[in-house]
Amino acid sequence: MINVLLIEDQRLFSEGIQAVINREVDLQVTAVATNHKDAIHKINEQHIDVVLIDVHLRHIEGIKMTLGVKERYPAIKVILLTTTVDEDLVINGLNVGADGFLLISLYAENLIRAVRDAYNGQVVLSGDVAKILAKKDLQFNKKQILAQHLEHRNIQFSCREIDIAYLLMEGYSNKVIAQKLYLNVGTIKNYISDIYSELDMRNRVEVIEYLDGLLDRNR
Repeated sequence: MINVLLIEDQRLFSEGIQAVINREVDLQVTAVATNHKDAIHKINEQHIDVVLIDVHLRHIEGIKMTLGVKERYPAIKVILLTTTVDEDLVINGLNVGADGFLLISLYAENLIRAVRDAYNGQVVLSGDVAKILAKKDLQFNKKQILAQHLEHRNIQFSCREIDIAYLLMEGYSNKVIAQKLYLNVGTIKNYISDIYSELDMRNRVEVIEYLDGLLDRNR
């Protein structure tokens, strides 16, 4: 039997998920929690295999909840549920150890399959979430190529500088870059100033044109 803890503070949605899971012979919602403290208490009291977490909980972010569960109980599988596909939310959720990320709008049979697959060690993703990861993989490859081109010119960027350089090339403002990297705007400005110095350039336009030119050589 796969024992599931559901962390959800919307009663109607909670009851719907319980009904879907509890009709299966090999699955059961063993406990329901509405907040972090209650969830940890339930895990300590009962044997839990899989945790389903609404990423949009009102009193605590689902990402923080995931981190708390995985730090204390790394063997437990955690699947995040979301109403919308947000790139930063997906990446952050997987980075803190989530074993899956699913859209709430998925069919009941897909939820059941995902719980079983996560229990068996697979990463479970809705189609739209998988597309985001494919896009991120492409971005990662571009960053690697950019770093290699710079290194060939004896320019050593740190990993953070590569991240910022790539986002500059994508046309993002300092404020948006700061939000994406969870840094303050002042820190981003300092990094960009360092990038200017390392490239011996004076402004954003020069830097972007130069970096774009490096990647163009690889196309």
